[in-house]
Amino acid sequence: MHTKKVIIVDDEPIILAGLENWLSRDYKILGHGSAQTFLEAFQQFDFKDGLPTCILLDLQMPGMNGIELQASIKAINAEIPIIFMSGNAQQADIINAWRGGAVDFILKPFTPAQVTEVLEKQFSVIQNYPENKHQSAIKPLIDIPITKREAEVLLLLGNGQQQIEVAQTLGISIRTVKMYRSNLKEKLGLDSLADLAKYCNQHERSIEAIAKN
Repeated sequence: MHTKKVIIVDDEPIILAGLENWLSRDYKILGHGSAQTFLEAFQQFDFKDGLPTCILLDLQMPGMNGIELQASIKAINAEIPIIFMSGNAQQADIINAWRGGAVDFILKPFTPAQVTEVLEKQFSVIQNYPENKHQSAIKPLIDIPITKREAEVLLLLGNGQQQIEVAQTLGISIRTVKMYRSNLKEKLGLDSLADLAKYCNQHERSIEAIAKN
């Protein structure tokens, strides 16, 4: 009997079927081919069965996309960790996903091992949730080894601005912005846009404190 549950929402039948086949060996699976069918069936899902649950959500779908479904889930106060999947994500989409509360991001094409690794990482986090997990807490400030200007650049990039827009906002050259971006990559290990957006979302208060000093 499975002790963990995964809900898959993806409009590509081959990917949906593949994920269901791969993951059904280890998890209870609920699969949906669109955001709309997921929402229609939502009331039938038994989220009180005691099973830790994660959602694998395709970012780009016709009709209601992944970001819009994420917002709908949040609006009805369903606190279920969402792992986004995408093969062609745009910068704004990635940032919106993180800021909306996504817990991870998987790029297509992926392997069964990659999906399982991300799921198990999140299920491990769920098992360590405190009893008051639904109560929001203010995260303490942390020490981040960046300068005031690097913090300003990080905040702007993390909020979806392109490098040329950052340059215009701060009144500096795009070459200087690229230099700061390179510094952030070296100091914080932010190799991709997804890494940068996630880091900024997780530590926004600490970054803002540096930018204001």
